[in-house]
Amino acid sequence: MFSRRFAPILFLTVLVPSVHGASNSAARVRAFASLPDWSGVWLSAAWPLEVSGRVPGGEAQLKEMLQLIRPPPYNATWQARYDEAMKDTAALAARSATFKACTRSFPALMEGPWVFQVVVLPEETLLVFESNQVRHVYTDGRAHPPDDEIWPTRLGDSVGRWEGDTLIIDTIARKQEPVAPRAWASTLSERAHFTERLRMIDPSQLEDRLTIEDPIALAHPWHITLTFKRVAGVNRAIEYDCAENDRNPVVDGKLVITPP
Repeated sequence: MFSRRFAPILFLTVLVPSVHGASNSAARVRAFASLPDWSGVWLSAAWPLEVSGRVPGGEAQLKEMLQLIRPPPYNATWQARYDEAMKDTAALAARSATFKACTRSFPALMEGPWVFQVVVLPEETLLVFESNQVRHVYTDGRAHPPDDEIWPTRLGDSVGRWEGDTLIIDTIARKQEPVAPRAWASTLSERAHFTERLRMIDPSQLEDRLTIEDPIALAHPWHITLTFKRVAGVNRAIEYDCAENDRNPVVDGKLVITPP
């Protein structure tokens, strides 16, 4: 997977609904004043990209830093399925050799090489990625939709609440597919439940403590900590067309780089 260091991201104009009346009401001003400032441009700490768009240590460094490529704590049934899939090294190598994507599912999106911005509003928090994907985390007290009104999607359905300066995110209804690129044999059931504790640990770092529970696939909860670094020298977001700027065609079963 190749990415430019400071690839631009989608600029989002948010039309904010009012709180108990006019949008400039005293109640809304107080609501905004209570929220943390997570402005700026962020990137997963697993991707310290050089100008070339590559990690300095290459694939070996990525495998050391990426959390989601590690084996999940499966129960016996799913572990046997995982072990069998891992034996098919030819299939795994073929998927890795031809892998390219303009989008990712959750939680892989949170550990991707794409920069993002965070828009914190009283009603919801949005994570806006350069891949043109947006995670909506509703914090207005709503619950997940009932079973007969919800269906699995790549990003799932997320609701949240604030505990001080920490955003607690609850996500369900995520499609069953590989947990992340480079982890093609790792899957979760559609009953997987994700809980995140997202907070700023210092002015240049966001931390996401992710717990994955799956009564179908996992023997016990899977705990992962993701870290994001503030990107310096970038002061605006610009739409990025991944398909139009695709320089990595697959030729004869291999991913190649086409000069600009």
